[in-house]
Amino acid sequence: DAGESGTLLRFITGMACLLPGETLITADSRNRQRPILPLLNALRDLGAGITQSPGSDGYPLKVNSGLSGGRTVIPGDVSSQFVSSLLIVSPGAADDVELVVMKPIVSSGYIDITLREMKRFGVTAERIPGDDYDVFRVPAGQRYQPADVDIPGDWSSVNTLLAASAILGREIKVSRMSADSNPGESKFVSILQKMGCSVNTGDGSVSVQKSGELRGVEVDMKDSPDSVLTLIAVALFARGTTVVKNISHLIHKESDRIQKVETELKKIGAHIETTADSITVTGMKQLYPAATESHNDHRLAMCLGLIKLRNRGMTVEDAGCVRKSFPEFWNFIRVIDICEEGEKCLEIP
Repeated sequence: DAGESGTLLRFITGMACLLPGETLITADSRNRQRPILPLLNALRDLGAGITQSPGSDGYPLKVNSGLSGGRTVIPGDVSSQFVSSLLIVSPGAADDVELVVMKPIVSSGYIDITLREMKRFGVTAERIPGDDYDVFRVPAGQRYQPADVDIPGDWSSVNTLLAASAILGREIKVSRMSADSNPGESKFVSILQKMGCSVNTGDGSVSVQKSGELRGVEVDMKDSPDSVLTLIAVALFARGTTVVKNISHLIHKESDRIQKVETELKKIGAHIETTADSITVTGMKQLYPAATESHNDHRLAMCLGLIKLRNRGMTVEDAGCVRKSFPEFWNFIRVIDICEEGEKCLEIP
């Protein structure tokens, strides 16, 4: 049972092809609504025996042991997790695997992370860029080997604390952060810098402090999906307009994040407009206390929590869903909230 985790659902479906016997896979209701058919079809192309149950959502999935290898084509504009799942299991196929990923490829940096970690554990895969598609080739007969790993901080979580720093004018420093660990999400600090924050990223740490009035920006966040709603929260308190582009894949997350953030922010009077692949926010508007909902989406809950720092009186229903990725979020937010403006109030070793 993958529960609410889309990452687990997609990864374990691929891994089940290498397990002996038959594996049954299920998930909660929202997770069963999220796209998985492109991954199933690609695995079938590579010789996997996967059966979907009768009914509207096809769960539970029945996955039989065996992966023969070969060639498959998969769209790149839905989820990079499909590609990562296929890459991770390809060394266990009987023959070489060639994976063709059609462009545009969303969250491409996460695929690079997958390739890097595969190499760390003794498996090589070749990425051949092209105009219309990228080709990935994984030789058969490779085995993962043990390796020592130093786990860095999680940029998606830390970015929410840096956002709180920008919103309230507190100085925050977090150690054990490496931009190379997640190039897509670590770009958030450069966005804050463009918005008017002072940023220091030396000595394996990152610190942020608002150095003046925040200003709106226009950014492409195709490769930074987990930080989009974090930026939207900051944008509400910036002068001018912020435009976030190339984020159509956010409709496939724990909620339809484009639609749900528009719904919730309009409840508090925010000036927000959305399209199928963009969110536009005009900041410095009067906000109102209102009851808002997280829709069981941890990123949306944290976005609303950040806004609550400056919009006293608003409430967030099911705020506890942040436990999926950042269970200490609300504790950190309370610490940041009680600090004085301009004060260095939080340092995480």
